[in-house]
Amino acid sequence: MNYQLERYLKNNYSRISNGENGDKLGLSIIEGDLRNKEIFLTGENHGVKANAELRMKFLKYIKEKTDFRYYLCEIPYSMAYFLNLYLEIGNEDILKEVYISLKGTDAWNKDDYEHWKEVYEFNKGLPKEKRITIVGIDIEHQPENAFKFMDYCISSQYIFKEMEEIANYINLINKRNVNISSHELIRFCEKLVDELVSKEDLYKTLLGENFYGFKHVNRNLLNMLEVYSSNNFNGVRDKKMYLNFLELDKRLPKGKYFGQIGLSHVFQKSFPHVTWFGAALNSQKSKFKGKILSIAYAYHNCRYLYPTTRKNYISSINTLDTTLKAFNYFVNDKYIILKLNGENSPFSQALLWPVVHKFPGEGVTTDYFQYLIIINNSKAVDTLEFI
Repeated sequence: MNYQLERYLKNNYSRISNGENGDKLGLSIIEGDLRNKEIFLTGENHGVKANAELRMKFLKYIKEKTDFRYYLCEIPYSMAYFLNLYLEIGNEDILKEVYISLKGTDAWNKDDYEHWKEVYEFNKGLPKEKRITIVGIDIEHQPENAFKFMDYCISSQYIFKEMEEIANYINLINKRNVNISSHELIRFCEKLVDELVSKEDLYKTLLGENFYGFKHVNRNLLNMLEVYSSNNFNGVRDKKMYLNFLELDKRLPKGKYFGQIGLSHVFQKSFPHVTWFGAALNSQKSKFKGKILSIAYAYHNCRYLYPTTRKNYISSINTLDTTLKAFNYFVNDKYIILKLNGENSPFSQALLWPVVHKFPGEGVTTDYFQYLIIINNSKAVDTLEFI
């Protein structure tokens, strides 16, 4: 098997190099699989510097080849709203304001922050009708940003007397800059759910096109509480992400999606107890079944940043399973892309799992993803210190 595997991989790989032209980058190996697909997903382990560089390479290449319309992100609706506003007007204060609440999370690093500035410059260079829109499918992890969004929606509006209590509370929470307790948050969100039904016409008049987003953010605050109190965090969270995506997709003009999200979310087949976002997209009942391309990242001799609100930690990360001897041939280049779904591929015939964690229960490798990126010797992302 090792000889067959090594021979197959040596005939189905490409080096990813620097440069802007997709063919010279080595990404043309995926071009045949871009046809007839609607969602393109790359999957990372957070905190590695190489991620930001690869994300931008794939974004530009897949945009060139497919003209995808939507940038699918593992972020809440509220954050996506402000990032889209930043892409529209280019005021970096908007970006900074969004990031204030992210300290201690995986997003709190200089590389990810600078990524949005790169996306802004790239988007600005496109014709208006081809510009990318960010779509945030996650639950609301940071109530601070959720309340910033809700306050933004109502702060410049005339507030009807019947809505003053809710509006004043949102304004208070947004300005007092303290953590809201779970019990207090539940009481508020459930009260707002009732109000959005009983006073729907008033809220629609007040909020206009932001009515849906206002309602969506409130629901995802409740989703946050459900996910974080669950004994199956990944299973509940990915289900919420999938349902959020379906809701947003229904409201958007038709278009293709690209996104780089956490590795597990791109798996197109379920694990025991967890139906990942990609697996839900590829389920029998999904209109996207068979229309997704998943590319997994594996790391060899790399470093990653683990941020907390008090201190940042840098540790090693090695997720490539080098006990599969055939992979040792590819650990001397910066980036290698391997096509796993080629003709007579061993990965389409057996479960040869190249990642040393998150083991699946059944199937073959290409049920889960179709390409593998091997990342060698990357540093960790840089810490963010502007605030």
